[in-house]
Amino acid sequence: MKFWKKAAALFLTAAMVCSASACGSGAESSAQDKEDASGISGELMLYTSEPEELVSDMIAKFNETYPDIQIEIFRSGTGKVTAKMDAELETGSTPANLIWFADIGYMKNLDDKGMILHYTPENASAVDPQYLYNDGMGAEVRLIYNIIAYNTNEVENAPSDWYDVTTDEYTGSFAIADPNYSGGSFTALVTHTQYPDLVGWDWYQTIMDNDCKFEESNGNLTTKVSSGEYKAVEVVDFQARTAKAEGSPVEVCYPASGAVLVPTPLCIMNNIPEESVEAAKTFVNWCLSEEAQKMFVAQQYIPVMDIEGPEGAPKASEIKTLAFDLDYFTANSAQVREEYTERFGGAQQ
Repeated sequence: MKFWKKAAALFLTAAMVCSASACGSGAESSAQDKEDASGISGELMLYTSEPEELVSDMIAKFNETYPDIQIEIFRSGTGKVTAKMDAELETGSTPANLIWFADIGYMKNLDDKGMILHYTPENASAVDPQYLYNDGMGAEVRLIYNIIAYNTNEVENAPSDWYDVTTDEYTGSFAIADPNYSGGSFTALVTHTQYPDLVGWDWYQTIMDNDCKFEESNGNLTTKVSSGEYKAVEVVDFQARTAKAEGSPVEVCYPASGAVLVPTPLCIMNNIPEESVEAAKTFVNWCLSEEAQKMFVAQQYIPVMDIEGPEGAPKASEIKTLAFDLDYFTANSAQVREEYTERFGGAQQ
């Protein structure tokens, strides 16, 4: 009897060890299967002006499928990002492998110097060609627009177009982002000057005369229009929509004469190490996947592909815009920036 009890105990112990081993093997196998599912690895550096929290969430989502592609981030306002790149390029090269910010003119200049790796994403056929730039230089992965946002508790006459915020009601209570820091605001400035009959330099002169305020970033604008410190602001639409979704008394106005599409293509630099090229292309492809597009919608962006957008937001095809002209933007950006500084350089101080 003692023999059989001892044998049974040994059998039970062995079974438990085998079971534990099988469980461990299964976990390792599962992790290995996930790794093998992509078979792609690499290290990338992303320079971006997008909100850091949203970019971090995006990369975390990406890494659920591609755990062996590591992406580091440098994030700041577009002006500071490009200044950093300029300083790095003056001394040799930049560590940026991926760039994603609101200065397509800067990207075009890099491309003209042969510094952009042209790549057509796998899902490019599902994207309107107007959002694919310069034969593979870069692609929009979601859409943002410069619009007017206003505080519904503070405004009696809701704006519907650009000049509506130049009345006495908005004296000292309308604000924009500094175009020398914010790429979105600078894109709006250049685009506005292309349409003098609709907006033009006159609009900027009028808001300056009406005691327009300045902020460094769209985030500050969103916070202050939400609190009622400003009655209205020129801001990127997704941030205003986020504030509204979180319960702030903020409404989004796509101006009747045309909102401003802010191009923010995702581009691959051609300095990328050979072993990480496939990783960079994989990241671009993923950004145009259905999974990523739904994530962007959850972040309140308008999708670049034909899927349902944020609640209450119009489809891209329904938004009237001041047509963006890349050639005009590239040719006139420097002159517009210089003229802005001459006209209003001290206004934002």
